[in-house]
Amino acid sequence: MRTALKQALKQPSLVIVALLSLALGFSLAANIYHHTPSPAIAAPTKDTALSDWRTVFEDISDKLAPSVVYITTETTVEVSNPMSGLDDFFNFGPFGGPRNAPETRKQTKRASGSGVIVRSDGYILTNNHVVAGADKVTVRLADGRKFNGKVLTDPRTDLALVKIDAKDLPAAQLADSDKVKVGQWSVAIGSPFGLRNTLTVGVVSAVRKEVDPEDPLPYPEVIQTDASINPGNSGGPLVNLDGRVIGINGAIYSTSGGNVGIGFAIPSNTAQFVMKQLIDKGKVVRGFLGVEMRDLTPSLGDKLGAKEGALVTSVVDDGAAAKAGLQVKDIIIKVDNQQISSGSELRHAVEKLAPGETVKMIVIRDKKEKTISVKLGEAPSGNDSASSSDGSDKTGMQVQPLTSDLAKQLGIGDGVQGVVVRKVDPGSAADHAGIQPKDVITEVDNTPVTSVATFSKAMSKLGSGDTALVVVQRGDRSVIVELQLD
Repeated sequence: MRTALKQALKQPSLVIVALLSLALGFSLAANIYHHTPSPAIAAPTKDTALSDWRTVFEDISDKLAPSVVYITTETTVEVSNPMSGLDDFFNFGPFGGPRNAPETRKQTKRASGSGVIVRSDGYILTNNHVVAGADKVTVRLADGRKFNGKVLTDPRTDLALVKIDAKDLPAAQLADSDKVKVGQWSVAIGSPFGLRNTLTVGVVSAVRKEVDPEDPLPYPEVIQTDASINPGNSGGPLVNLDGRVIGINGAIYSTSGGNVGIGFAIPSNTAQFVMKQLIDKGKVVRGFLGVEMRDLTPSLGDKLGAKEGALVTSVVDDGAAAKAGLQVKDIIIKVDNQQISSGSELRHAVEKLAPGETVKMIVIRDKKEKTISVKLGEAPSGNDSASSSDGSDKTGMQVQPLTSDLAKQLGIGDGVQGVVVRKVDPGSAADHAGIQPKDVITEVDNTPVTSVATFSKAMSKLGSGDTALVVVQRGDRSVIVELQLD
């Protein structure tokens, strides 16, 4: 042992290492004994970014709540009198005989929804179905003030503007909805079931721009979210983490009528387009092509000779497309040098053009490019896409083609032709007639309905006050309803 120590002392480097090791050991022991925290594990300082994240939804509420309004409506409707046809024993006529009760009576129907202030001089965005047809519209601001509202509507997009006589209002800012991404946070603000100033949080579940008649969407283009949306949220804003409006909440998909995590908002860019036209012109004026279309799938593209574009599935009789010579199975790939890769791009390109304007379209037909000049018509208020008819503004319903898959789902027998009702606006002519979503309309005034185009043509012949006999296939039975236009 002594010999080893003498040898170690002869090597200074080993002595230094030994001394340092002893010093470190004593230091660690002292720290453990006195329970003194090491600087390496000291309590973390406040993280500013984390602090901001903890309050982000509070900040959104503080910022947006003053811009969100509560809308109530009153509508006078005629309802069946339960006493009609029955002799009232205590109500006698002038000659002593019993007097029959009237068949109908007037009743005030009340409803509510939400809206968002978009201009400080009193313009409020909401849904068409919240305010359409109402005799009285009342807007209640977050500060408690109430105003009567004047309404401008666009049934095609289910959007409306309510104007109130007020100034210096806190207006929300609209975001660019084309930049919305799946997975980003989304916040819905409104008055579900009349519970005012309610905020719910979720994510953007999908951004749907496809034009597919088999897709059960309430609008041609939607932002889908799982933020809780319920009756009364309609017309309220869907916002991002910056507190900017990315959409106007409009509908939910539900088997129970309540939220199941699938809500739909109309994109803010669509709302911006509609708002500007309603303010400037009092109505929305769009170019009208007169086709039904869908996105081009890879398999269809291989067969028809195109990689992308909007596939024409039907051409409306006497429409702009028909007059220009567009045909079913044409694939539209350009509109005035603007590349078209989908049905939604074609719809946006056409609706931004003025009626009467002549545009050049490049189509793929028989695997060859062809240039066609089209003089656009003016789109009716109803949707001219594949998902609805141009009679929807008159009747308050939207229809889509009856496919074999839909027929099986609805229990409709083989050989039945018609269109499927996908949406009925509350209080509309279709609603009063008893027409329901999933009904299949097979005939209008003795005219067979074989497509959306034939249905649109039949509806175009009807004017205000007219009544049409409509044959509806509902499951395994046929029903005849009287559709009276307002």
